[in-house]
Amino acid sequence: MSDKKKKKSTKRSTKPKNDILTGEGSATVIEKMLLLLNELRNAGSFQEKIDLIARGIFTVGWRRVHIYAMDSRTGNLKSASTFGLTDKEIEQLRDHQLEPEEIKSLFGHEYDAYKIGRSYFLPVECNDPMVVKMQGISLKSKFDRKEFKTWDPEDILYFPIIGFGDKLIGVISVDDPVSGERPTEENLRGVELFLDYATTVLSESEYEDYFNKTRNLISRLFDLSPTMIFIIDESETIIDINDSVSRDLGYRPHELIGRPEHIVFSSDTAYREVKEKRNEGIFEGEALLSKKDGTELWGHMSSIPVFDGEGQIDGYISTVVDITESKQLHQYLIRAEKLAGIGVLASGIAHEINNPLYAMLGMAEEIMDMKGLPKKAGELAKGILKNTGDVAEIVKDLSAYTFSAQHESPSSIRINELIKRSIKIVERSMKTPGVVFDLDLGKLPEMQASTGEVTQLFTNLLTNALDALDGMGGMISVRSRLVGGLVECRIRDTGRGIPDDKLRRIFEPFFTSKEVGKGTGLGLYACYRIITKHHGSIYVESTSPEGTCFVITIPVPRND
Repeated sequence: MSDKKKKKSTKRSTKPKNDILTGEGSATVIEKMLLLLNELRNAGSFQEKIDLIARGIFTVGWRRVHIYAMDSRTGNLKSASTFGLTDKEIEQLRDHQLEPEEIKSLFGHEYDAYKIGRSYFLPVECNDPMVVKMQGISLKSKFDRKEFKTWDPEDILYFPIIGFGDKLIGVISVDDPVSGERPTEENLRGVELFLDYATTVLSESEYEDYFNKTRNLISRLFDLSPTMIFIIDESETIIDINDSVSRDLGYRPHELIGRPEHIVFSSDTAYREVKEKRNEGIFEGEALLSKKDGTELWGHMSSIPVFDGEGQIDGYISTVVDITESKQLHQYLIRAEKLAGIGVLASGIAHEINNPLYAMLGMAEEIMDMKGLPKKAGELAKGILKNTGDVAEIVKDLSAYTFSAQHESPSSIRINELIKRSIKIVERSMKTPGVVFDLDLGKLPEMQASTGEVTQLFTNLLTNALDALDGMGGMISVRSRLVGGLVECRIRDTGRGIPDDKLRRIFEPFFTSKEVGKGTGLGLYACYRIITKHHGSIYVESTSPEGTCFVITIPVPRND
């Protein structure tokens, strides 16, 4: 690699970072620290522990780490460790290592003026004889001074290692900060926090202290978890929640902490099922929760009892993953299968109705052809012909609409005819008086598409337009025309319009702007699915208190 490339790489590596515990990538650093602390607790030898401490300090932002450790009883050098150093640099340190008394002298009161938190920072301009000696034996930085911000490669920063009984058991020297900055209490937080935990682990009798200190980090991970976590006491009262609970259920911590656990469930029955199974051991399965605004949330819950030293239940830890969307999609698939079955059944019934229906038409025509037929009988026969014809037309429309598109092959269709058919379907079920349909259908080429799906597309859009009128009457206009190589259809209503905050979500499955019980949230989603299947587009061109206009475009196949 050329010197130029090396220099470029070095500059990239010294780019200032955010604070190690709160900046970008902090969750990853905390996770690594916790893993290192776990390894430290389980390490078999003192040397393994010292090596892990060196690696931990490297993790929190220092490229070179050197540790001297002393025996807490004799005060003699016991171990040494490095991280980020080459073999040659390690050999140099070994040849010039400090004596125990020299290490202890580094923490004399004469250096109190150089303390930052628990560390000692000796800048390059310091003229103390001991500092000058340390600078003389210190390793030379691989980086040039200009590659740092305020840190100087000749600066010295070290930390004491304090063991059980506040005894000095070692020193840690660090160089080449990733941030490029001289130390401050703020940017040394990560090192000092890690050393707190590490030195506690080194003292085997400090288990309780270690627990108290690691608790803060665990709390951070607790809040960073994307899974909802509830801490419940033995009386089934919520004593803590993480941030994900507030995000997903809408409660602030003070609105749940101290309240009974059942408050987050949608019903007493849902809570009782979880409680009964948890009393038998562990509950794991689906649970229906209730958000603060009253809406329901399906979650996959695991609720585990926590026991004290005597085997009595001390509380519970419950975790919940939001599965509402996947649950709704599953229900949608079930509903779709049912609708498909109904469609096949309706088509079969329509076929069976057609047989006697056409027999009735034939008999009515024969009556009309009879000579000497009384006038009244002729009028009745004519009425039978008209009404039977209307029934036949309804059956024909029903067959086209309910026929399962999964089994329907694309065929040649006339879009304008399907628009008219969809209007008839909507008109027959329409309960709103005073609705006027205004049609302006231009000349369009025949298309290759599914008759059932395109009929469903226009029926859904027209039904939506009708619902937007709120039973007050109004106009629904439908325009079709050929624009370039696209068939463009516009369906406009004079209804209430769609609020801006809901407009971007109208094509999502299960989202509806209608009142509860008046919409499934599947109509426009089905329209979007049908249009995209035919390589077209659907969008809202305008919406206001005076109405909404949906525009759909479908490409005309090229005849190559």
